[in-house]
Amino acid sequence: MAEQPTFSIVIAAHNAAATLPATIRSVLQQTRQDFEVIVVDDGSVDGTDEALRRTTDDPRVTYNRQEQTGPAGARNAGIAAARGDFVCLLDSDDLWLPTYLQAMSEAFDAEPAASLAYTDAWRLDDSTRRIFRQPIMQTQNPPAQPPRDPDELLVEMLRRNFVYTSATVRREVVNAVGGFTTFTRSEDYELWLRIAAKGYTFVQAAGLQAVYRDRPGSRIHDPRAMAQGQVEIYGLVLGTYDLTPRARAVAEAQLERAKNDVARLDGSGIPTVKRSALRRRLRDLRLYRASPPREVARAFPDLCAR
Repeated sequence: MAEQPTFSIVIAAHNAAATLPATIRSVLQQTRQDFEVIVVDDGSVDGTDEALRRTTDDPRVTYNRQEQTGPAGARNAGIAAARGDFVCLLDSDDLWLPTYLQAMSEAFDAEPAASLAYTDAWRLDDSTRRIFRQPIMQTQNPPAQPPRDPDELLVEMLRRNFVYTSATVRREVVNAVGGFTTFTRSEDYELWLRIAAKGYTFVQAAGLQAVYRDRPGSRIHDPRAMAQGQVEIYGLVLGTYDLTPRARAVAEAQLERAKNDVARLDGSGIPTVKRSALRRRLRDLRLYRASPPREVARAFPDLCAR
């Protein structure tokens, strides 16, 4: 049996041959090396297994194939196989900065009572290879630090999801709350809510420790599906969580808002915006950085526009 890892990195992969190699390389270049990587291939048909084999033969990286069940089922399979004290969730098209694991460890050291550590992420336009000015979670107006009071944390999380999907959770906590539940979208958000609802607390790691690859077909480009996912999540929260009156009122308001969003998007569709070349240029100047952050360019020179 290999040495007991501190971190178990769970990667659910479906048709990820084009992106998984870079994801794996971002893990292998971590400043902390006390980890295992569990790749769960969720019914891929594009050669994901061959892409992984060409990338590394590191014995800490294990490959498990299953019939397609969706992201929640694949992640749960990875969590069941995990041996580390902490479970780190990483999408098969996302990247970690080399200091991700170190930052997570330092965050837990600073807040020993916390059960979940999170970070924000740079947003990479995968088509143009440019980095957006605004990190991916800043649109959610995150708090400077997550509330330490469990009920206040749950209320803030019900108002919006400010925890990026690539979070690190104590393995005993993931097992205690039951892992992922399948939803149309945002199954990670429901897990964060359930962890908060059980009285566990969060801590924010220093800096931006990940890169979100914004690709055609990414979930954020389907607002109706995202709204429908929130309808499902808030419905589950109201139907099964033990909520204080304040938290219930927030969840009810959020459910109504999500239902209205679905109805509005059903009625209007997603408008197509046509822009002139000048307007596109002005928009790009507002959206994108002139050059990538130094730490991103240094870690991923092949992924950033020159």
